[in-house]
Amino acid sequence: MTLQIVPLTMDELTAMENDTNIYEPGDDLVGPPIPICWPVRTSAEAQTRLRVHMAKQSERLQKDPSVHYLKVVNDSHSIVSIARWHFYPNGYSYAREGHWEQYPPAALSEPWARGFNIPLNNFILGSRDAERECWMPRGRPCWVLMHMVTRLSQRGKGAARLLVQWGIDRAERMGFPAYLEAGVMGMPIYEKMGFRRVRELMELDLRAFGVEGMFGMAKMVYVPHSKGEGS
Repeated sequence: MTLQIVPLTMDELTAMENDTNIYEPGDDLVGPPIPICWPVRTSAEAQTRLRVHMAKQSERLQKDPSVHYLKVVNDSHSIVSIARWHFYPNGYSYAREGHWEQYPPAALSEPWARGFNIPLNNFILGSRDAERECWMPRGRPCWVLMHMVTRLSQRGKGAARLLVQWGIDRAERMGFPAYLEAGVMGMPIYEKMGFRRVRELMELDLRAFGVEGMFGMAKMVYVPHSKGEGS
């Protein structure tokens, strides 16, 4: 199977709302932490979750100038994986960028919000984004991988590696570092691609939001080997 990486369009994000008519619940392109915050059991529930999630992604693609949204397609031109890289020429700023991942309090009254633990979603992503102020150098240009997901049925075939490598290539070309937060299980994969862990593991206790367990994220950086064109 041949995989190809190309830009993802607004129309394609909108069309993904119908994925539940084609794929089983859980085989859609809803990225973490949404599955933890909004578990689904039926196709109807999955379609509502997908519609809300893709609307959020579309808003960011349309309004956030830092976004580079990508897709990986297979031989039949089906989308098997997507990722959202960001380039910040003046460094990442939580004060400037943190609002993108948050749902406002008014969203709690929306009909679709019944199965969505919005406070948990805001806690996980808000904590992740705020923590960047502590470990990413301020005011320095960088790439950040914020969102990546591969269909469950297509994992292990190299799609995610292509999306990560895209960011590495830009980091090398421009001479600026690339950052991401990885799940504990995903750390070895990123390490093989040249990322290294920095500082301590970020662990969030989810019990206050009605979910048992911890949510762990490893802070990782790729340091380019050359100064690049931007240095």
